[in-house]
Amino acid sequence: MKPLSGRKKGSFRIGAVIPAAGLSSRMGAFKPLLPYGDSTVIESVVYAALSYADSVAVVLGYRADEVENVLLERFGSRIRIVVNPDFRESDMLRSVQLGVSGLRDHNGFFLLPGDMPAVSPDVFEKLTEAFDGDREVIYPMYHGRRGHPPLIHASLIADILSYHGDGGLKAVLAGRSSAEVEIADKGIVTDLDTPKDYAEMINGGL
Repeated sequence: MKPLSGRKKGSFRIGAVIPAAGLSSRMGAFKPLLPYGDSTVIESVVYAALSYADSVAVVLGYRADEVENVLLERFGSRIRIVVNPDFRESDMLRSVQLGVSGLRDHNGFFLLPGDMPAVSPDVFEKLTEAFDGDREVIYPMYHGRRGHPPLIHASLIADILSYHGDGGLKAVLAGRSSAEVEIADKGIVTDLDTPKDYAEMINGGL
């Protein structure tokens, strides 16, 4: 990977939360540490987030120590590691709650699952440019399909932390004021669930 270039500083402070606590059960291999490009899946995700986020929280669970060692060696104090002790029983919303609970003095945050390494730094730039502090959610779109990472206004953090119903984060965000940014990047709708997904991503050059 090339070194992180200087990003445009705006008037908003934006963080990023990367849930990566899962068991990788459908993959049959541990997704975060699978090779991707010249590093690993999780390093690629964190690298992209750091390109435009002022702070990055990575929420770990299964094999947390291994992933933490890799990330701290690579990124050091530029990231914050959070461990979800209930990763076997909880859904992604719990990891998101743990990640956002540490955000302080931020205007918003990106949410990018740890199994989406094909999202490029350009995506974060376009979403940052569209963030005006008014809309509650900015969604990246690929051919009319919502992808990741949404850019979520900090005013929703209290609702995210207090939500315990069905539907996870999608239920929290439903009906909120939003804007959509069309992005010609298939990576925003491409995650890694199965060996087939991984093979297609690697062979397809995403």
